[in-house]
Amino acid sequence: MTRIDIRDARGGELVAGCELLASSLGFGPRDALPPWLIQTATASGGIALGAFHGSALVGFSVAIPAEPDALFSCGLAVDPAHRGSGVGRRLKLAQRERALARGRSVIRWTAEPLAAAPLGLYLSGLGARLVDYGPDLYADVRPSDVLQDDVTVEWRLTGPPCGTGPPAASVEVPFDHRQLGAGELADWRMRVRRKMSRALGRGNVGTGVAVDRASRRAWVLFSEAGP
Repeated sequence: MTRIDIRDARGGELVAGCELLASSLGFGPRDALPPWLIQTATASGGIALGAFHGSALVGFSVAIPAEPDALFSCGLAVDPAHRGSGVGRRLKLAQRERALARGRSVIRWTAEPLAAAPLGLYLSGLGARLVDYGPDLYADVRPSDVLQDDVTVEWRLTGPPCGTGPPAASVEVPFDHRQLGAGELADWRMRVRRKMSRALGRGNVGTGVAVDRASRRAWVLFSEAGP
């Protein structure tokens, strides 16, 4: 089998990467990232990475400059045929390596609070932390028939991560939110919104995801944020 290589994406590869992001994340025309903007961002300190299986782009991630020491990651996508093989993790680790080389110490991004698998990668796999909950964060620019919330994930690239103690709370999330109907999704949304906001309001941060595959259940774990 041809190995998968992770490297900087350029030129036409940015077009393929933006198309993969749009299809994987369900972006409509108004949401899709334009390749020219990604090219401009990479020339100004941003990072666009592709995962390549031979000549085919099968994974893509992009981050743009934020504060002087930070990047904001605008998306991570892996072709369905290559999910579950560690491609997403490799892309994020390569992003971390390049960020550190450019003097950045933090990467932030927003994520779907009901998506157990991505949150498991971010919190348990990478050591990032769920630090804020945004109800209807993009409601004015990304309208939807179903409430759309987002959580802020912060990845400190140097030093120990915050919130490393024993879990102080857990919030159950769907095992696979993509299988839910609109009514179920709305019920989960309000329940998770309430419980995650309460946990964060008590000074906790999301530190991991526990999964019981036999019962198809998942929980986001929260620990005290610490200093």
